[in-house]
Amino acid sequence: ALRWGSVWPSYAQAETSGMAEEESDVEAERLREELGGLADNGLSVGVGLHSKHYCASFCRVVEEHTGRWQVPLPQLQVLRMALCYFTKGTASFSADCEHVQYALSSLALSFFELLLFFGKDEFLEDPLKDILDSFQECHLCLARHKNVYLILVKQIVKEGGPWENPVLQGILKEAPQPQDKVDKYLSSELPAFFEFRVRYLLACERIQEAVTLSKCCMRHAEVGRHLYFHQAYLTCLLKASLYDHLHREMAEIDGTDAVEIICNTESEERDDFLLALCKAFLVQQLQSGDMCCIWDLIFIWSRLQLR
Repeated sequence: ALRWGSVWPSYAQAETSGMAEEESDVEAERLREELGGLADNGLSVGVGLHSKHYCASFCRVVEEHTGRWQVPLPQLQVLRMALCYFTKGTASFSADCEHVQYALSSLALSFFELLLFFGKDEFLEDPLKDILDSFQECHLCLARHKNVYLILVKQIVKEGGPWENPVLQGILKEAPQPQDKVDKYLSSELPAFFEFRVRYLLACERIQEAVTLSKCCMRHAEVGRHLYFHQAYLTCLLKASLYDHLHREMAEIDGTDAVEIICNTESEERDDFLLALCKAFLVQQLQSGDMCCIWDLIFIWSRLQLR
């Protein structure tokens, strides 16, 4: 699902800059007008087309307004207002409308991504408490859609935030825990939620915690199918120059997944790092005699060399 206004790259530089009150008021009023006008647009078409048009326009407006801020709290305020208007605007749409499901998933994932920046104590104080109260009220009206992302965020908020689960805290501290307890916790959420946690930890340079959580997710039967955890884990090993460990992990990855991991890493790392990663995969494939996707790896390696 689409996520709006990610703050990973610039949060560290912008977190102390604050938000100008006058600018905030102007932006809020503009957002209110745009969201309020969406319900009337497209009423001349059929119900199915109207829901598609409304949700597409809604996503565009929210993406535009969240993108104007580089800190979490203003973005959450945008999402809170957006969710309130969406709840009213979609009241006449069917419970199984695919366009509503897509927009709700995007909203829920964005809410979760931004909540990573806040601790449990902040959940109990305004303005975050007021935002979360609005989220819970809207969820009551939107429950008929049974959106799994929205349900999970509601549960995580109820627990006190994305970092408060005791099993997760044990994983991050590398404390001994029964494996069945860890597996049960990892099965309780979707892989995307754990991916956002790992990305947050990496962005905050909490590398050891990111490595620990990634490794734990990789070992899980279902969550481990999500290639991002392998990507994050291998990236950390390569940056730490742990080559023996790196090659052992790469031996468990086939050529198809290797190509996908390199391509997914391309937007996040520099060319010299990508070249080193590709070379390591290529050497591993040649040494093992695995010819699956070997020409794809050679093509990517040669393209990186040319850069």
